[in-house]
Formats: sequence, structure tokens, C-alpha cells
Amino acid sequence: METLAQHHENSGGGSLIGLDASRKISERLATSARKLRFSTSSRSGLYKAVGLRPRLTDRLFTVAVVMLTLFTFVLPNLVSIVYYGYLASDQYESETRFTVRSSTPALGKDQLAKVTGIPAAKIVQDTQIVLNFIKSREILDVLQERQIDIKKIFDGDSIDVWARLPEDATAEELRRYWDSMVSTSVSPSSGIVGLYVRAFRAEDAAMLVREILKASEVVVNEVNDRIWKDVIATAEANLDNAKQQLAKARETVAAARNREGVLDVDSSSKIISTIITTIETERLKLQQQYDAQIAVVSAKSPQMRVLRREIDSKERQIADLNGQLAGSGKDRSLADVSQDLSQLELAQTLAEQQFASSVRTMEQVRFISRQQLLYLDSFLAPRVPDEALYPRRGLWIGVTFLASLIIWAIFLSLLYLVRSRLAH
Repeated sequence: METLAQHHENSGGGSLIGLDASRKISERLATSARKLRFSTSSRSGLYKAVGLRPRLTDRLFTVAVVMLTLFTFVLPNLVSIVYYGYLASDQYESETRFTVRSSTPALGKDQLAKVTGIPAAKIVQDTQIVLNFIKSREILDVLQERQIDIKKIFDGDSIDVWARLPEDATAEELRRYWDSMVSTSVSPSSGIVGLYVRAFRAEDAAMLVREILKASEVVVNEVNDRIWKDVIATAEANLDNAKQQLAKARETVAAARNREGVLDVDSSSKIISTIITTIETERLKLQQQYDAQIAVVSAKSPQMRVLRREIDSKERQIADLNGQLAGSGKDRSLADVSQDLSQLELAQTLAEQQFASSVRTMEQVRFISRQQLLYLDSFLAPRVPDEALYPRRGLWIGVTFLASLIIWAIFLSLLYLVRSRLAH
């Protein structure tokens, strides 16, 4: 100030120059303040610019931002790039497509299938059995019985640690791992099943697909074999019952014939009718002879008495035989016997028909049960894949980047929101 005063005194009219200098200094300070405000994005930067020490909360906020960026964005992407770019083992996928077909028409016709195009209910059920078996724990036991070491296929030193099957995996862990490496799909309208198997060697993937098809075909036929065993047991029981009913009916007819003394009603009727005809013919001859002689010979003569007795005898014989046929009096007639025997013989005939039907059914059931009823018809044969389709490295690196970026932005926004609330 003293310098300015002296300058003012020495220069004369220096007051005007002093005002200009003050104005310029004010403009320069305002410009510096604006630059300082726009060049610092945080309080810590502002503190550094003006030479002040930041507060504890601001230092904690800076550390939180750095840690958040490191753990939610930098590390996930770094791990993803290193793993999928250098460490992840190639996985080969082999596939096949098949349908469950029946070799015989024994399962019956499905009119609904003709109208709608939907497979027969039995085939749909067998298809679901195959699908559930492929994803079940039982298939692992079946493959083990076929000398296929699943653990050896999916657990090797050449396979990366994150993708391989743990060496000490339990049975349930093995099933879950199998479920992740084997997938299926089915078309509801056509019943076509797609089977996809992944492995770390192309030959293993194709081999597993073939073995799964073989094992599934055996299992679905074993299920049907159990069904046919029940059907055979039922057919055998029906056959035994029909046999007993037939034997009982024959014994009843034989006992009735022995009791009545008649072997065959029709034959007995024919015999009695023939005898009646013969006796009637003899009686007519005797009657003619008697009528011819009665005009010249007395009816009381010995000759005429003999003729009369013979004629009466023939008439009694004829009456007795007619009584045996039609029935007269208390004695059972051949007609009564015929009615009773016809009922018994009808029961015997029905028993014979039932027995014959049971025999035919038994033969058909045994014939069908000896066949392989169901086949897994593979129209897309499993092949050894040429290149690894998994893991999809670029896809998973991109997904990791986007997911980590979104998570990082969300948490960073929340952190700034908390900071602004605490500042007020």
C-alpha cells in the first residue's frame, strides 16, 4: 500500500492506475476460482488444490470407491478373461435324436393319435420313462455295470479344476454333475427326443451317447417285461380256471349220463324210433292176418287167441317205447333226460369255448412277450464332434463384463447417495 501511495504521489494521477490494477487482480482471482471448481471432481481434489487436508469421511469414501471398483468390476473381469481365455478346458458335445417305436401292434390302436397327430399314450409314457432314466441315478449304475468309468471320464489332470468332477464326489454330487453334462429335449407333437452329451474328449462324448441309447432301450423293455410277466401270470390263472371249469362240466355230464343210463339222447331216440317202427310193422302184419281169418275162424279158437295175444303184446311194447320217448306217468322220459342233458352239455360247450379262448390268449401273450416290443429308433446317429462348442468363451466374458458393470454402477450410485445424505 505504501508503494502504491508513493507511486501515486510520484506519478500524479496514479489513482486511476490503481483502480485498473485492482480490477485486473479481481478478474484473475475469479478466473482461477472457476478453473479450480471445474478442474476438481471431488472434495479431496479441491482440498489438494487449495492445500488443505481432506476429512476422514472423504478419505473413507475414496477407499470405498476404489475397493468397490476393484472387487465388483476389475477382479471379476480379470478372472473371467484369465479363466475363459487360458484355463477353461474345451468341452465337446455329441448329439443324437431318436423316437420310441413299437415292433408289434399289440398295444392297440389309438384313434386320438390318428386325428391329432399326437403319439399313442403308451408310446408317450415309454418316452417319459426313457427321459427320466437318462437323467436319473440308475443310469450311472447301468453304465458302471457296462465297465464305463464315469469318474475317469470327467475327472482328469488335464481338465481344469472348476470344470472337472471332484475326485471325492459323492453319489448325489455325481448325479448333479451328470445332470449338468447331459441334456434332453422332446417334441410334444412328434415324440422326437434329442439327447446331448458333453465331455472333455470328443470320443468320450460320442461313446456316452451310444451307451446311453443302449442302456435306455434295455431299461424300457425291462419295464415292459415286468408288465408282460403280470399279463402272463393273469393269462395262466385264467387258463387254469377254464381248465377246472371244463373238467367239472364234463364230470357233471358223465355223471348224468350214468345216472340216466343214456349215453347219447339223439342216438337213443333213433334206436327207440327204429324199434317202434319195426314192432309197429309186425303188429300191422299180425293185425292183417287176424282180420283175414276172423271171417272164417272163431275168435275163441286157439289160433285166433294166439294172434290176439301177439297183437296186444306188440301194442304194449309200442306204448312202452312211446312212453320212453315222450313220457307218460311217473317214469322219466327220454325227453326229460334230453332236456337235462342238453343244459349240462351246453355248460360243457361253453366251458370248452372258454378253455379254447384261454389257450389262444396264452399262446399270443407268450409269443409277444418273447419279442423286443420297443426300440429306440435313432435317425441321427451320434458322431464324434470336430470342434469344441463349450465353454462359450466370448459369450461368458461379455456376460461377465456387462453383469459386473451393472453391479458396479448400482453400488457406486448407492455409495454416492449415502455420501450426499450424510453431507446434509
